[in-house]
Amino acid sequence: MKSKAFISIIALLCLFSFGSLWGAGQAEEVEEPLLGFIVNSTSEFWVYSAAAVEVMEEELNVEIEYLMPPTGLPEEQIRFIEALVARGASGIGISVLDPENLTPFLNDVMADVPIVTFDSDAPDSDRLAFVGMSNYAAGRKAGEAIKEVLPDGGEFLITVGRLDAQNAIERRQGIIDELDGVEYQEWYPGEMTPDRPNIELGPNDEWVLLDTMTDGGDESRAKSNAEDAILRHDNMDMMVGLWAYNGPAIISAVQEADLIGEMEIVTFDQEDEVLRGIEDGEVHASVGQDPFTYATETLEILAKVARGEDPGIPEDGIVDVPAFMITDENIDEVREMFERQLEAGREFLEEREVEEIN
Repeated sequence: MKSKAFISIIALLCLFSFGSLWGAGQAEEVEEPLLGFIVNSTSEFWVYSAAAVEVMEEELNVEIEYLMPPTGLPEEQIRFIEALVARGASGIGISVLDPENLTPFLNDVMADVPIVTFDSDAPDSDRLAFVGMSNYAAGRKAGEAIKEVLPDGGEFLITVGRLDAQNAIERRQGIIDELDGVEYQEWYPGEMTPDRPNIELGPNDEWVLLDTMTDGGDESRAKSNAEDAILRHDNMDMMVGLWAYNGPAIISAVQEADLIGEMEIVTFDQEDEVLRGIEDGEVHASVGQDPFTYATETLEILAKVARGEDPGIPEDGIVDVPAFMITDENIDEVREMFERQLEAGREFLEEREVEEIN
């Protein structure tokens, strides 16, 4: 039986919802606008979004420049934006690395070029809209999965690329608040638990967050972090990967340490190794996203603004694309959908000669 979460994600691939008009009079109508779509890494996760680009170019009659920062640095995103502005781009979509430091730059750009953030927001910027899931709510889902596997408590560790990216901040906080019994809300409350070792959580301190390890977007370092954690924490019960490539890195480290079946794993996103891990019983669950719809929603908003049309953005500026859980109950349906997108995305990236795909 298909889960409600899976059914909802299929529906999201078919539906669009939009709300208020950006900067009346700021955008000049362009016949075939140039739009930029800037992701935040070279992870396989973003190949799913690439599958949408060629479709949207034809559907919207736009030119789309699809850009992946080779080493996942904010400076690379800045260079991409500067190049797009120099080419006369009519709009830019971006998954923001380091929103605190990039916000002043983004605001300067947005005086002339509308920007929509997706996946990782810059909430204090003047961005036109944010397209994506509530990363905080997704973190709460991961916290629920942790409680399923460790109902009586246990020790776990989080790995992620950067802890200054908004999606990482919110996912981590969602996990912490879920385990600590904080009353549920869908969106990030705005306050992050400081990063320190051995954070005790739960009414009786049942769960302990041993550490949050960062790798700077380096996938090889992500694996070495997981290996180091296994060596340093003899009593660790679980590892949680917050970014797409963290899951495969954890799986590989746990396999090599011969701890499959002993070390529990919860991840985010839908890397192929993660889907196989769920099928094989190596991964308990993964919090899935819909990067294909991130792209379609972002690009449609930007295309409408470029042509002086009302993009229909909700009043709160958020186009919600909810997270969903991938488990052994819906893995077959989820894998079929993502395999189609992955094949199309890889063909697109090869045709466009976009490099650095891992």
